Amino acid sequence: MDRKQFDQLLALHCAPTLAGLKAASMVAMPARSMEELRDLFGIYEQCFACKGLKVMELRQQKSHVLFLIYRPVVLKRLLRRRMAQDILTMCGYPPGAGLDELLGHLKKRMASKLAEDGSRQGFPHEIGLFLGYPPHDVEGFIQHGGRNFRQCGFWKVYDNEKAVLHLFHCYAACTKRVYDSLQDGASLQSMICSAA
Repeated sequence: MDRKQFDQLLALHCAPTLAGLKAASMVAMPARSMEELRDLFGIYEQCFACKGLKVMELRQQKSHVLFLIYRPVVLKRLLRRRMAQDILTMCGYPPGAGLDELLGHLKKRMASKLAEDGSRQGFPHEIGLFLGYPPHDVEGFIQHGGRNFRQCGFWKVYDNEKAVLHLFHCYAACTKRVYDSLQDGASLQSMICSAA
């Protein structure tokens, strides 16, 4: 994978997080070479650190590696919400755990969702909390098995449609703006460094 392809994947899947609008995003990268992926992420290391962003490998599969790009300060705050804590406890996360411990537990839960042949068998439902989804929507998804939602966009919506649809619009506009700027020759690194 070359730098341009890498930047395009980051822009398409992580723009709202890179721009400071969202707590976290996931991106799947081709798994041809972990060393190559580490080198590409290394290009952004200083810029990410300056903007309070971190990268974590969530799961490696045969054909790709799934990464979480996240803002620890924001994510920690979101996971401390009472309803988020209740959902995490229900899913077997240690009560009162810090962010690193919660992320470690998520990584183990992600690994448990892999088939023996390395193919994916889904995601643990609480992953939505780690991506900044509203706890009511994560709870609704769990209770309804992904059915009976009111709207569907970046996630399935079960509550507070109007506010969430506004967020969806903001995320989509951000993604389009970043991706279009990238296509026009702008540097993704400079866009991240100039973001909030």
